[in-house]
Amino acid sequence: MKVSLNWLNDYLDVSGTAEEISDRLTALGLEASFENRGKSFTDVVLGKVVKCGPHPNADKLSVCEVDVGDNDNYSIVCGAPNVKEGIYVPVAKVGATLNNGDFKIKQAKLRGVESHGMICSERELSISDEHEGIMILDTKADVGTPIEEILTFKEDTLFEIDLTPNRGDCLSHLGVARELRINAGVDIKPRAVDVAESENHTSNEINIDIADKDACPRYVARVVKGVKVGPSPGWLVDRMASIGQSSINNIVDAANYVLMDSGHPMHTFDFDTISGNKIIVRYAENGEKFTTLDNEKRDLKDFHLLICDGENPIALAGIMGGINSEIKDGTTNILIESAYFSPTVVRKGAKVLDLSTEASKRFERDTDMGGIIPAINQLAALIVEVAGGEICKGVVDEYPAEKKPHTFNFSLEKCEALLGTHITEKKIETIFDSLQITYKNKNGSFQCTMPTFRNDLEREVDLYEEVARVIGYNNIPSSVQFTGSYNSFVVDDQQLDSLLRTHLQYNGYCEHYSNSLQHENDTNLFSGGEAVELKNPLSQDMAFIRNSIIPGLLMAASYNEKRQEKGFKLFEIGAIHNQSKKSATGSKEKFHLGLLWYGEPQSHWRNYETRDLYRCKGEIVQLLESAGLSNISYKVGMEKGFETSLKIYSGKTQIGNVGILDNKVLKQYDIKINPTVCDLSLHNMRVLWQNRKLVYSPPPAYPSMNRDIALQVSRDKPAEDLLTTIQKEGGNTLKDVSLFDVYQSDEVGDNNKSLAFSLKFQSEATTLTDTEVDADVEKILNSLKKAHGAIQR
Repeated sequence: MKVSLNWLNDYLDVSGTAEEISDRLTALGLEASFENRGKSFTDVVLGKVVKCGPHPNADKLSVCEVDVGDNDNYSIVCGAPNVKEGIYVPVAKVGATLNNGDFKIKQAKLRGVESHGMICSERELSISDEHEGIMILDTKADVGTPIEEILTFKEDTLFEIDLTPNRGDCLSHLGVARELRINAGVDIKPRAVDVAESENHTSNEINIDIADKDACPRYVARVVKGVKVGPSPGWLVDRMASIGQSSINNIVDAANYVLMDSGHPMHTFDFDTISGNKIIVRYAENGEKFTTLDNEKRDLKDFHLLICDGENPIALAGIMGGINSEIKDGTTNILIESAYFSPTVVRKGAKVLDLSTEASKRFERDTDMGGIIPAINQLAALIVEVAGGEICKGVVDEYPAEKKPHTFNFSLEKCEALLGTHITEKKIETIFDSLQITYKNKNGSFQCTMPTFRNDLEREVDLYEEVARVIGYNNIPSSVQFTGSYNSFVVDDQQLDSLLRTHLQYNGYCEHYSNSLQHENDTNLFSGGEAVELKNPLSQDMAFIRNSIIPGLLMAASYNEKRQEKGFKLFEIGAIHNQSKKSATGSKEKFHLGLLWYGEPQSHWRNYETRDLYRCKGEIVQLLESAGLSNISYKVGMEKGFETSLKIYSGKTQIGNVGILDNKVLKQYDIKINPTVCDLSLHNMRVLWQNRKLVYSPPPAYPSMNRDIALQVSRDKPAEDLLTTIQKEGGNTLKDVSLFDVYQSDEVGDNNKSLAFSLKFQSEATTLTDTEVDADVEKILNSLKKAHGAIQR
C-alpha cells in the first residue's frame, strides 16, 4: 500500500520527519518504509519530434529527429510504440541525469545508429509507474523549455506500508490517518461532501434483488445522470500520480480516488447498458462465460458471485467489472455500486481465476459495512464535481439483516495481568478514544463496542493486543521474576533437532530449506506413502504436499552442480505428509532429517579419503552418537529410488536408510554425479532419545595406556568383525578402539590386507602396569587369530 504524506495531511496535520512517521507506523504494527519525491532529474527539456522513421537494423526501434530549441536537431533512437512525428515530448539531453542522479544520459550507438539523448516516459521522470510509452505533452510552451516549468513536481513523501491480512482497514489514506492520530492528540478532519440531489428518486431508476444474502449482505446503488466523460482535472491526475496511479478518465479516476482515499471499493456502470433497470446478485452456473474489463473471457464456477442486469452478467462481484457495461467516452448516465461482499467468496473466486485487483484485495480482508453509504456519497459528489451531471435523490439500499458491531466486556485487571504492567482507568479510556471504541465504565469493567471498520476486533483478548501496541511494546517493563506452575512446562519435541542441527553445522553441512509443495512426479520416486493432493493448488508444480524429504535436497544438488560446485554436504529438517484414514484431516505429518553428500571433499595438500557410502556411514554414526543414540548398526535394504541402500538401526529400531540413488532419479533431476543420500525419521529418533538412560561418569582419576596392533587378515574379512572381537575380549579396562590404517600391497599378498588398530586401556580403580596391559593385548591377539585367522605383523 502506497501512501502520500501530502494526501494524509488532508485528514490531519502530521508532525515529525518522514523517518519519525515511518517509525511510528512500524511501532503500531504497520511496517513502513519511505522515499522522498519531487524533481528527480536534471537537464530535461521540452522537445518536438520533427521526423520519425524506422530503424534500419531493428523492427521495434524508431529513429527520431528531435528539436529541443538548439540550432541543430538531435537524432534519438526510441523504442516506444507511441512515438510519432509532430508530438511534444520530454527530452533528456546528453549529460542529463535521471532517478536522482543514479542514471546519466550519454551519447550512444544503438544497433549501429547514433543516439543523442532520450525521450522520456512518466516512470523515468518519477511522475508515475507508466512506462508502456513515452510521455506526450499538450502544451504551447517553446521547445527547449525546462520540463519542470511545464509539469508540476510537488515535494512529497511516499510511504510503502506492509500490512498484515487482518488490517484491511488501513488500505486507504483515511485508515492510515486513523493510526497516526493514536497518541497524537489530534482529530481526523472529515471530508466535506456536498451531495446536491435532483427530484428524481433513485428507486425510480433501479431495482435490486440479492439471491444469496450471505454472499452479499448489503448492496447500495446510486444513479448520476448527464455526466460528460473526459480527462480528469489536474489536481486529480496529480493526486493519483503521487501514489503511482495512471489517469484513465474522470469517472474511473474518481472511483479510484475514493478507493485510495476512504478505502471502500466501488464500481461504476454505464447505466444505459443495464437491461431491465434491474440489478441481480447471484452465483454463476458451472461453465458460464463472462468477459471482464481486461477483455479476457473467463470460465466461471458455481462459487463465483455475479452482478447481473435483467439479462446478462455485468460484473464479477468484488473483483472486476464487465466489458459490456464499462464507462466509455459517450457514457452519459452512471450507476454506482457500493456493496459488502463476503471475504471468502471474493477470495475463492479471485484465486481460481488468478485475478487479483485493488477491489478484491480489500474485500478479501473484510470491508467496513458502515462505510458503504459515506463512500457512495463521496463518489457521487466527486463525479459531479469533475464530470458534471445530476445525482438522483436518495439511494437504493438492499440491506435485509443489519450487521451489529462487535460488543463485549473488557476487564482492566485481566489486561494488566496479561501484559504485566499497571494501566490506569484514565489511560485505558484515552486509548479507547484514540481507537474510536465506544465504552461504558462500570467499576473497572468496560462494555466496549467496536467501530465498524475494525472487523478484526472480535474478542476481549484482541483489545489486550490493541492496548499493548498503543502503549508500545518497548514501554512495557520487563519482569525480572516469573511465577507459574510446573504443569505449564511441556517437553520440547525439537530439542533433539537443535542438537543435530548444531553438530551438522559444525561439521561442514549447509542447511537447506525446500518448498513442501511439489509436483506429482516428485512424490512417486521414494517410499514415503501415498502423497496428499491439494484441492486448490497454485500450479501443477505445487499440487502435492511432499511425502519425502529427499526431492528438495536433490533439487538443491542439481542447482549447485550447474553452478560448478564440486563438493558439498547438505541437510534439511522438515515435515512430510502422507494419506491416513485414521487421521481426522485425512493426512499424517511426520518429521524427517535428510542428508546429502555430493562430490569430493574440498581440495587440500593432504589426500582425503574418497567420499563414498562407507565414509558417509561413519559420519552418520558420529552424528547419532553425538546426540546420545547408541548401538548403531546397518543392514542391506531395497529402498524405492535407490540403486544401493542400507537400513539404519539404533538397537532394534529402524531410524532411516542411506544409499546411492537409482539412475532414473538422477536423470529426472539432471544430476551428473551420483550423491549419497540419507533419510532419517526424527519421530523414531525422538522416542529413542527421550527414553535413553543417562549415566554419569566422573572424570578418570588414573592415567590411560595406548597400544597399537597391526593384523594381517584375508582381504574379504570385514574390519567390523575384528573390531567386535577386540571389544569383547578387551575386558573392562579397554575403553576405546579405532581403526587408523588399512594397507594392501604385494608385501602382504594379493589376497590379504593389513589392518591397524589403536587400543586405549584405563582403569577406574588403579594405575595400570605394562605387564597387565600386555597380558590383555596378548589375550586379544590370540582370540583374533583363533576367530579370524589374524596374524600380527
